[in-house]
Amino acid sequence: MTDMLHKPIGWDEPLNQMTEEEWKEYFRLRKELDVEYSEEELKALIEKAMKLYISGKTEESSNLALKIPLRPFFACSLKQTLGLREIMKANLSLAKKAFPNEF
Repeated sequence: MTDMLHKPIGWDEPLNQMTEEEWKEYFRLRKELDVEYSEEELKALIEKAMKLYISGKTEESSNLALKIPLRPFFACSLKQTLGLREIMKANLSLAKKAFPNEF
């Protein structure tokens, strides 16, 4: 799902209700954040996020950790319990591959 004409399954559920502007932001973030990483890149990303966290830079660490792709079933669980608005800043690349119509 990549545009306003192809909103994900459940877009009209109360938990996933968003304004037109929020939907535009959601699809903009999908294009920007849904990046696939190699194992080496992922390992480096995790190590950097952990180092930032240990050094007390928790906000920077959290922002970097959002780049780590959510596992598909975990992403679906979050969608069902929190809604799309709450997970829109996460990397959903793996979840979109497993469940293309959900995200």
